[in-house]
Amino acid sequence: MEIAHLQLLSLLDYPEKVSAVVWTVGCNLRCPFCYNAELVLPGLVHGLPRLPLEEAVAALAKRARFLDGLVVTGGEPTLHRDLPLLLQEVKALGLLVKLDTNGTRPAVLRSLLEDGLVDYVALDVKAPLARYPEFTGLLPLDHVPDSSAVVAGVREAVALVRERTPDYEFRTTVAPGLVREDLIAIAGELRGARRYVLQPFFPPEGKRLVDEAWRGRPALTVEELRSLVPELQKIVPTELRG
Repeated sequence: MEIAHLQLLSLLDYPEKVSAVVWTVGCNLRCPFCYNAELVLPGLVHGLPRLPLEEAVAALAKRARFLDGLVVTGGEPTLHRDLPLLLQEVKALGLLVKLDTNGTRPAVLRSLLEDGLVDYVALDVKAPLARYPEFTGLLPLDHVPDSSAVVAGVREAVALVRERTPDYEFRTTVAPGLVREDLIAIAGELRGARRYVLQPFFPPEGKRLVDEAWRGRPALTVEELRSLVPELQKIVPTELRG
C-alpha cells in the first residue's frame, strides 16, 4: 500500500464525523484541473516519501478512541491491491470507512462493499459522461486506459453505489469549461440518487495542477453555482459545498 500522508484529524472530509485521512499514491486518470499532481504524475510521484501501512495503522490505533472513521483518498485508492487489508485493519479498530474514488474500478468497489469494508462512498463525477475524455485526460495518450472502458466503468460504479452503499454522495468539482448545461446533464445521469454535491474550482496556492494551463481558465463562480442549485434540486438532491 503506497500511502503518501496520514492526517490524524479532520472535521471536513467525512460528513458529520471526526475522521483521519490517508492519501494514496497514483491515479489512472489525468484530470488536468486536479491539484494533487504530486500523487498523480509519475515524475512527481517518484520523489514522494511513503508511509508504511503498519505505521499508518499503528498511528490510527493510538487515536481510534477520538475518531469516528477514516477517509481513504488519493490519487485513486482502488488501484492498490492491499487496500482491503488496510480497511480490514481500520474496521477492526471500530472505525467507519469513507472511500473517495473516481469510480473507474467498479469490480474493486463491489468487492469492498460485499465484504462490508466501506460505510460511505464519495464518487467523483468529473463531467457528463459524453465529455469525460476532455476532463479526465482520456484523449489519445499512452498513459491512460481507453475512454469507452472508463466511461462504462464509471456508469457501473454509479449504479453500484446507489444500490449497495450504506451512505454515499456523488460530487463534481466544477472545473473550467463545465457550464450550466453540463451540470444539468450530470444531474440527469444521477436522477434518483441520494445526494449530489457541487464543489467550486479553487486551485490552492502552492499546489501544482496536473496541467497548469488550466489554472487561469474561468470557471463558474460560487454565486453562479448557488443560483443553479434550485434547478438541479428538481432533478436530484443537490448541495453546494466549499
